[in-house]
Amino acid sequence: MGELFRRLRYLLFHRRFNRELEDEMEFHREMAARHGRRNFGNTLRLREQSREAWGWTWIDRLLQDLRYATRILWRSPGFSLTAVVVLTLGIGVCVLAFSMLNVIVFKLLPVRDPASLVRLQRRSPEIITPDTPYPSFLFYRDHTKTLSAMFAAMGAPAMELDSDLQPVSVNFVTANYFTELGANTAAGRVIDPLRDDAAETPPTAVLSYGLWQRRFHGNASIVGRVIHLNKKAVTVVGVIAKAFPSLHGQDPDVFLPIKQQPYFVEGSTALTDVFSGGGVRMWGRMGPGVTAKMAEQELLELTNELRKQYPKLIWDKEYIRSDPGGHQTVMQPEMYRAFAMIAALVLLIFIVACANLGGLMMARGITREHEIGIRIAIGASRKRIFRQLFTESLLLALIGAFSGLALTYTGLRILSALFPTPDWVSFAPDWRVLLFVVGIAVTAAILFGLAPALQIARQRQRGTIIRQILVGAQIAASCILLILSGLLVHAVLHLLHSDPGFGYEQVIGINPGLDSHGYTPEAARAYVNELKGRLLGLPGVTSVAMSKISLLGNGYTSYMTVDIGGHPVNIYPNWVDPEFFKTMEIPLVRGRNLLPRETHAVIVSESLARKQWPGLEPLGQKFGDQKDLVVGVAGNARIKALNDGDAVEAYWAAQPSDITSTTLLVKTAGAPDGLPPMIKSIVETLDPKLFPYVWLLKSGFRDYTQILENTVLAVSLLGMVAVLMAGVGILGLVAYAVSQRTKEIAIRIALGAKPLHVLSVVLRQFLWPVLIGAIVGAAGTAAVSQLLRKILYGISNLDPAGYAGGIGVLIAIAAAAALLPARRALRVDPVRALHEE
Repeated sequence: MGELFRRLRYLLFHRRFNRELEDEMEFHREMAARHGRRNFGNTLRLREQSREAWGWTWIDRLLQDLRYATRILWRSPGFSLTAVVVLTLGIGVCVLAFSMLNVIVFKLLPVRDPASLVRLQRRSPEIITPDTPYPSFLFYRDHTKTLSAMFAAMGAPAMELDSDLQPVSVNFVTANYFTELGANTAAGRVIDPLRDDAAETPPTAVLSYGLWQRRFHGNASIVGRVIHLNKKAVTVVGVIAKAFPSLHGQDPDVFLPIKQQPYFVEGSTALTDVFSGGGVRMWGRMGPGVTAKMAEQELLELTNELRKQYPKLIWDKEYIRSDPGGHQTVMQPEMYRAFAMIAALVLLIFIVACANLGGLMMARGITREHEIGIRIAIGASRKRIFRQLFTESLLLALIGAFSGLALTYTGLRILSALFPTPDWVSFAPDWRVLLFVVGIAVTAAILFGLAPALQIARQRQRGTIIRQILVGAQIAASCILLILSGLLVHAVLHLLHSDPGFGYEQVIGINPGLDSHGYTPEAARAYVNELKGRLLGLPGVTSVAMSKISLLGNGYTSYMTVDIGGHPVNIYPNWVDPEFFKTMEIPLVRGRNLLPRETHAVIVSESLARKQWPGLEPLGQKFGDQKDLVVGVAGNARIKALNDGDAVEAYWAAQPSDITSTTLLVKTAGAPDGLPPMIKSIVETLDPKLFPYVWLLKSGFRDYTQILENTVLAVSLLGMVAVLMAGVGILGLVAYAVSQRTKEIAIRIALGAKPLHVLSVVLRQFLWPVLIGAIVGAAGTAAVSQLLRKILYGISNLDPAGYAGGIGVLIAIAAAAALLPARRALRVDPVRALHEE
C-alpha cells in the first residue's frame, strides 16, 4: 500500500518531485566535484530511473502520445474533420439506439426500491391479458405471504372535467398505490390509505403534474377546491410530482381512489363481480429474500385455490406471471426479433463507418511515409510507432464517440419536444450510456485503426489484402443498408396507399360503456335497440352495426392462436351482427351472411380460408373447436392489424352476453364530421349516467398511419446515413489509390497514355472487391429480409426493382465519389511527381 500511495503522490505532484530530484542531483554533483570525482554518471538516465521507481512511466508515455497525436491531427484539419464526421454519424447511430434501449429496458423507474417491485400479469398458454378481476386481486392480496404488499390500478373511460370539451384520462388506484411507490407531490398530499380507502369517504382526487400545469397553470390553490368529473363533485387533495412515472405506459390526468369507482361509474359492479368487464393491473413488493419465481409459484397455488371458487373464471393452466417491475418495459421473447433487426441495421452503419475510416487511415499513411521513415531511422522502434499511430486512432474514436453522444442527446431533446413524452422520462446519459460510448469508441479504434497502424508501422502499406477487404466489407454493408432501406420505405409507402379492405372514411364508432355501468344483457338489448332506432333517424345515416371488438379508436388488439399446418397463426376474431359487413364495406365473396344470434356458424376471411384449407372448398368446413361450420367467406380486412399483410380474420354472430360490451358503428352517406356531438347527446339522453366515447374511424386510421409515416422517416434517415457513409468511404479509397500509384500514373502519362487508360488503371483494382461486395451484400439483404416478411407487406423481399435500385444508387455514389481523385490523377505532372519520388 505504501508503494501505491507513493506512486499516486508522484502522479498528482510530479512537478514538485521533479524539482526536488533536480535539487538533490545538483547537490550530489557538487559534493562529487568537491571530492574530486568528475564522473557523476548519466544525468538523463538517472532521472528516468528515479521516475520509474517513483511513479508509472507508462502514464507519462501515454500523455506524450496523446499530446503528439493531438498536434498531428491539428495539422491535418481536413482529414481530422472528415474522420470525426464519419465517426460521429457511425457511432452516433449506435449511441442513439442504445440510449433508447437504456430508457425503455435498462433504466430503473424513479420509484422507491424498484428492485423489489414486480408486475403481475394473468396468463395461460393461449391467452394473455393485462387485467385481472378486482375480487381476484383482493384474494391474492389477502393470501400472499411472499409479497409484502400488492397494489393495483384500473383504467376508465375518459371523463369530462368541468364541462371542458377536451376529456381527461382517469385511473382508479388502490389507496396504497402512491405510498408503495414512494411518490412525492408538487402540492397537497397523495391518496391516504387511512383517510381515503372507503366507499363512504368524501370523493378525493390527485391531479397529474401535466394536467395541473395545462389546465390550472400550476396554481397551488387548486388543492382543496371542488372540481367535477362527469358532473360528479370531487375534492382535489394534491398534485403528483413531475417525476412520478407511469407503471403501465400511460400517464393519466387524474388519479381517484378505487373504492370510489361506483360513485363515478354509476351501476358498476366491477369491484364486486368477478365476471364484470374490465379489471385491474397488479403490482407487488417482494418480501426480504423472495425472488420473482418464488412469488410466481405462490400465486400459482393461489390461482388453483381461486379456481375452486370460480371454476368458470379461471382458464386451463392459468398462472400469474411475475416480471421485474422497476423498468418501463420487460423484454419479452416476441420483442427479440424486432430488437435484433434494429441492432443489425445499426451495426451495419457502424461497420461501414469503420471500413470507410480504415481506408482513409491507410491512404493517409502514404503521406506519412517520410515522417515514419525518419523516426525509424533515428532509433524509434516499430512498436513505438505502432503505439503512436493507434493512439491517434483512439483519440479520433473518442472525439467521434462523444460528438455522437452530443448529437444523440440533442436529437432526443428535439424529438421529445416534437412528440409527447412523459415528464418523468429523461434521456440524459447515465453511467451505462457513458460506458457504452467508451466501449464502442475502443471497438471502433480497433476496427479502423489496428490494421492500418500495423501496416504503416511495418511500412507495408502498399500491400493490397487489407485494402481489398476494406473495400469489399464497405460495399457489402452499404449494399445491405441501401437495399434494405429502399425495401422498407417501399413497403411502408405501399401500405399507406393500399386498400385496407374496409371502409372507414364515413363511419363513426360509439362505445356507450354499458358493461362498466352494470347493464344486464336484457337491459343492454333494450338500450341498444332504442339507440339504433334513434341513430337511424339521423340525417345521412345509412346503417348501424354492432361489433364486440372496438375498432380504430380505443381498446386493445386481441387475437387467438390456432395451429395451421404445424405453424401457430394469429387470428383476429370479432362478434358482430349481420349489418356489420355492409356498414364496414367488407364484401361477402362466398356463402351467406350470419343470422342474428346464430350459434356454431362462422365467416372467415379469404386469407384464412386459403391458409386453412388450401385448394379445398371452405364452405361447410369445421373450424375452431370443430363445433363451428364455415357459412361464408369475407374479403380480407386488416382492421386490427393494418401492418400485417398476412392478417386473417374470423367473425361469429354476437350473442346476448356480448351486447353489454358492444360498440356501435354508424355509417353515413356523406362526411360524418358534424355528427359526433349529436350522437353523444342522444346516448346521454337515453341514460344520463352514461358518458359514451364517440370517435371518427378515419381519425384512428390517421393516427395509425402517422406512426407508419414516422417509421418511413426514420428508415429514410438511416438510408441517407448509409449513402453518406458510402460516398465518404469510396472517396477516401479512390484518393488512396491515386496517391499510392502517383509514380506509375506519372510514368504512363509521360509515355503518352490516354486519360481513359489512366482512369482504368486507377479504378480497375476496385472491380473485384466491388463485385464481390455487391454479391455478398445482395445475399445478406435476402437473408435479413426474411425476418421482415410481415413488415414488407405488399412487396416481395426479393423485389428486383429494390435490389437494382440499391445497387444502382451505390454505383452512382461510387462514380461521383471517384470523380474528384480521378480528376486529380489526370492532372498529375510527370516531372514533378517523378522528382518527388
